[in-house]
Amino acid sequence: MKKILIYPALLLSMLLFSCENFLEVESFDRVSDENTIFDKSSAETAVRGAYRSLASLNYSSGFQNTILQAGGDVRSLNNAQTDLNIINYSLRSDIGFLSTYWANFYNTINRANHVIDKVPAVTDVKLTADLKNQLLGEAYFIRAYSYFDLGRVFGNVPIYLTPTKVVADKLGVPKSSQAEVYALALADLNKAETLLPATVVWNRATKFTVYALRARLNLYLNNYEQAENDANSVLANTSYQLVKPFSLAAGTPESVLEFSYSVTDLNTGYGLWNTSNRQLEPKAVIHTLLNDPTVGGDRKILSVPNASGQFIGGIYPTNTSAAYGIRTAELYLIRAEARAKKPNPDLAGALSDLNAVRTRANVPNSTAVTLEEIILAIENERRVEFALEPHRWFDIVRTGRAPAVFNLNDPNKYIFPIPAGEILADPTLTQNPGYGN
Repeated sequence: MKKILIYPALLLSMLLFSCENFLEVESFDRVSDENTIFDKSSAETAVRGAYRSLASLNYSSGFQNTILQAGGDVRSLNNAQTDLNIINYSLRSDIGFLSTYWANFYNTINRANHVIDKVPAVTDVKLTADLKNQLLGEAYFIRAYSYFDLGRVFGNVPIYLTPTKVVADKLGVPKSSQAEVYALALADLNKAETLLPATVVWNRATKFTVYALRARLNLYLNNYEQAENDANSVLANTSYQLVKPFSLAAGTPESVLEFSYSVTDLNTGYGLWNTSNRQLEPKAVIHTLLNDPTVGGDRKILSVPNASGQFIGGIYPTNTSAAYGIRTAELYLIRAEARAKKPNPDLAGALSDLNAVRTRANVPNSTAVTLEEIILAIENERRVEFALEPHRWFDIVRTGRAPAVFNLNDPNKYIFPIPAGEILADPTLTQNPGYGN
């Protein structure tokens, strides 16, 4: 009898569209383990499912909501107890959304693991060597993206490199350190680089997407020269440019990786900002910065007051708008920070990159001069540039600035607790320090 997969990560049922119509292939819901990936069409379907999971699960409205609130510049309009737990940095392991995030990350990883495990054995002549390499490269990229975020959120977590077919497959695996999780993400990106084409596609992984994510990861690892080199590899391609005046980046040279949505698969992040029952609002402090001509400039469109004086976040114009995984502006600011922090700082180069982003936003050049001033100016620029994107919490934590910026002196709180339900299900899984049992 053929085994039927019940793990939710294998419900390859959603559609994703791309420039190459890659995602307009009909998928299936429940298939036997032997048949999940057996030809060109099913291989493409499996990769499509991994992208869909990355976009609609990993980067969903709930994840953005939590990280944006933790970053301090966005407030919840619901004032629920869980919101208070977030903004007071008093998360508990029994809060439901933690289980959701944990499951979402691992569902996406499991989808990628199925591609990595099965695609090499497919013998369909329609699945050419180049296409097989591309699909494998995309799976390695998606797994790297997911493990990187998993490590950023939860710190020390179990690593699974093979498909999970039954629940027992995931029990008893010890946690790896955050450093080991980041090392895996880096290794996966290096593999992806050798497999992916050097094309420009905004909503699929290519070599340039790998360089971009690796630049971000190397910044977290304090590998500043490598981060600069990876940013150079993207920005040397004229398909990635800053576009003046500032506008939302989807489908433009300002976009490096975006998550696509459609009328059959809506961007749930839209509901955070734009509906009558919207959940989030820019705080007055970030609204003021965005609307200061010397700070926000043209980025004032990200926070607009309505007739009632409420601040409306302007990141998603419609419920099918793309979400931004990596933008060209981030590569400039990554390179600026890397140039300032590398062993032999390049302050002129750092300022040049910082001012390129500011010029695009129609604000004056920075007045920073010293190394310390330039590093702080880059931090402040990231705050404004990514005001409605989930960066600031991670930025402040990774740079050791949480005590000064958030008045958060307990390093145990820089990562979230392992969900209580996961520890109940697997007694070998230990809780992160500072969160009890």
